[in-house]
Amino acid sequence: MSARERAVLGLALAVFLLLCADTARRTSATFDEVAHVGAAYTHLAFGDYRLTAEHPPLAKLWAALPLWAGGAHFKAEDEAYRLRRPWELGKRFLYRWNDADTLLWRARMMNALLAAALIAAAALFARRLGGPVAFAIALGLGVFHPDLLAHGPVVTTDVGAALWVLLAVIAADRLRDGVTPRRVAALGVAAGAALATKMSALVLLPVLALLALALWRGGACPRKLAAAALATALVAGATLWAAYGFRTTIARDAAVEAAIDWDKHVRQAPAIAAPVMALRAAGALPEAWLYGFLRFYTTSGDVPAFLLGERRDGGFPAYFLVTFALKTPLPLLLLLCLAAALARRLALPAGAAPFLLVPVVVFGVLTLTRGIHIGHRHLLPIYPFLIVLAALAGAAAWRRGTAARLAVCALLAARAGDELALHPHHLAFFNAAGGGPARGWEKLVDSNVDWGQDLKALAAWQREQRLPRLKLSYFGTADAEYHRLAADFLPGYQLPRPRETTWSVSRGDVVAVSATNLQKVYLPSAAWPLMDRLRALPPRARVGYSLFVYDVDFDWSAEPPPPGAPEP
Repeated sequence: MSARERAVLGLALAVFLLLCADTARRTSATFDEVAHVGAAYTHLAFGDYRLTAEHPPLAKLWAALPLWAGGAHFKAEDEAYRLRRPWELGKRFLYRWNDADTLLWRARMMNALLAAALIAAAALFARRLGGPVAFAIALGLGVFHPDLLAHGPVVTTDVGAALWVLLAVIAADRLRDGVTPRRVAALGVAAGAALATKMSALVLLPVLALLALALWRGGACPRKLAAAALATALVAGATLWAAYGFRTTIARDAAVEAAIDWDKHVRQAPAIAAPVMALRAAGALPEAWLYGFLRFYTTSGDVPAFLLGERRDGGFPAYFLVTFALKTPLPLLLLLCLAAALARRLALPAGAAPFLLVPVVVFGVLTLTRGIHIGHRHLLPIYPFLIVLAALAGAAAWRRGTAARLAVCALLAARAGDELALHPHHLAFFNAAGGGPARGWEKLVDSNVDWGQDLKALAAWQREQRLPRLKLSYFGTADAEYHRLAADFLPGYQLPRPRETTWSVSRGDVVAVSATNLQKVYLPSAAWPLMDRLRALPPRARVGYSLFVYDVDFDWSAEPPPPGAPEP
């Protein structure tokens, strides 16, 4: 790589990280972050994996480093920790025992570094396959990709998993140049790190199997490939063990360890549980990972979903196809169409195509079969490969003359301009076909547009309006008291549940509602009539793209569900 390319890479990543830093500062905790941050600290500080076991620890350990090094305060004797209540524990850790804005910003920027690494890896992969022009185009598409700008500065496992999946495929691609111990070790580390970051990274296993087949068809020695596969598995296993600190138990507390509910998950999925329990008995993999896998498998079933104006229990077969169509930037879609049209002119090195196409096809197909339809972010692992494909198409167009070069530059400039205009609300990105961010909530909610991230902005709006109090139906886990928001809680979806909920509004009340609640996704049915009436009103204000504020001109009340009633 030339000095000019290194300078361009450094400048582009600096722009990306500055945007992430500002987003991390201006937005409140998203729904999952409260649980992840508290759990992350316990993983690193105590080597204890009792919390959020269904999410492996590697990305969380990374995010917790500045919290642990900075001396964050933690009360290990707290009841929520002893009883394995991650949302309650996380809320106390962030908002009661420490300064949440400081801790959250530090942890978020660690995840943003992973997103920056992913962008760099994709750009360098494009350079390897298509040269300097492809490198520059991939860099531009990556830096201003809405999913990376949205989920980079958020403490979750999505970006980390996408990074390690990409690095694993890149490492496998390097085997085209020869099977060497160093390349095999790199592949094993990346594969193990992916499995230590997110359970859905198990999809990497069939991907790597198909890529091994492609290497064999490309002339690689079968004996070397078999040895490489065994070595990869051993290194990946060692990496997974290292992520868990080579611990054989889930919790350091014997009483907590004894209370882990293995039997419950075994009963729910006996066919899957049999090999898992055999691996546990053999001590082949960390107990915490095996237990987390069982939890992931048994709790990833059907949940309420919303698509194109319809709420449905059990989800929609076309959910991820629609999210892809609505939340993929149009310049990227146009370049992907160009890649399909110019397939034979992309000048790919011999045997390289499977390393771009197989991950997209396998991850895409298996994601489509998932029963949990709560977020476009589950498609994140395919986007680095799509960005590389689009960059190769752009490079092919670049070779066709001045007019094509101007068109490619226009597409990149439009992408950058749209994302800068949307900043810091990247989570709410919808392309023009989806009606843009202002109308996205009509088609998708939850982590597609509304993840609780605008509570801080709502508090600021309340102060600007000098409103003494409002009523709030909130979807999220950020703390209203910490952000100095004076509100009475209407039915919503918060974890942990608020101590008090009011089931009435009166004419003249100012009511703020999260978009997810407005579409009734997780609300008890008794609260649905209120949302129907609010949607019929013109909003007084919109805070970000996820919170609507109404001046209520009616009276409403309802009986709350009885204690113990099933939740949506």
